[in-house]
Amino acid sequence: MLGRPILNKFFIFLICCVFAAPAESSAQQSIAILLSDSEDAYSIPAASFEEAAMLPVTTFNLEGNIRKKPNLKDELFQAKPALIFALGAKAAYLAKVWTKDKPDVPVIFGMVLNWKRYKLLEDQDNIAGIAAEMAPGTQFVNLTTFVPNVRKIGVIYSEEYSGEIFEDAKQAAQLLGLELVPVDIERSDDFQRAFRKISNEIDGFWVVNDPVTYSLQNMAWLAKRCIKERLVCLGQSRNITEQGIALAVNPDIYNIGTQAASMARNILLGNQSPKNIGVMAPLGTNIHVNLKTADRIGLEISHAALDMATMVFD
Repeated sequence: MLGRPILNKFFIFLICCVFAAPAESSAQQSIAILLSDSEDAYSIPAASFEEAAMLPVTTFNLEGNIRKKPNLKDELFQAKPALIFALGAKAAYLAKVWTKDKPDVPVIFGMVLNWKRYKLLEDQDNIAGIAAEMAPGTQFVNLTTFVPNVRKIGVIYSEEYSGEIFEDAKQAAQLLGLELVPVDIERSDDFQRAFRKISNEIDGFWVVNDPVTYSLQNMAWLAKRCIKERLVCLGQSRNITEQGIALAVNPDIYNIGTQAASMARNILLGNQSPKNIGVMAPLGTNIHVNLKTADRIGLEISHAALDMATMVFD
């Protein structure tokens, strides 16, 4: 079986071929990378983007707050970028605002959790992106691979921020023969009460990246509660698995950069419209498993399933 490094190199080669644009002069096609902060979640896809884009790149960093860089907009546009690659919600939102009167400057965003709540595509045709979460169906397929007998999955979400995600999840669950047991809440403080309400009805729980439900306090409580209830909980980040959640499925952030680079080349060299591209699903999956939690809840994971894991915490 091919090792993961070999697969990643093949993957990068493959998507560059799939998205390859007609060869044209790129002398004036410079790109601005706008980072929300210096975190690895942004710097890793930024580096892979620069490697794969094969075009001049200049990086700008908000350092977490635009107030720290009041002249950043002027600095960025002095570089006359042909395209902006924005990483993180703050960078994506500012790139949208800054290009409202510059519709000829395309924007590609990445690493924006629950991107629909920021309405990044609304009223502008110059923006495309890559979702920061795997599609619900992909998450559920991986869950059933590790836990074949799971059937009823609890989910706590807010209609305001995650209504569309929940509808997508409900359809995916039906196709897989699963049943979602949902609770819609409006306040973060209602999360624990909502979980207690459904815990006796479910044999699994799905964590949604929702600003109402997802807090450090709620996730720390959930990790302990899932162990107490002997429930398999599925999250969407490495951090949540380190905290004690049994399983997490999330995009490979390195591949998000290479995927965005292919999109950028297609826009700049192939004259493809960002509007026609829209927001793509991320390519490449990371699976994190907490074996200590699995043991505590009585979950036996097959060797075949464990071989699929990107990282195992024990």
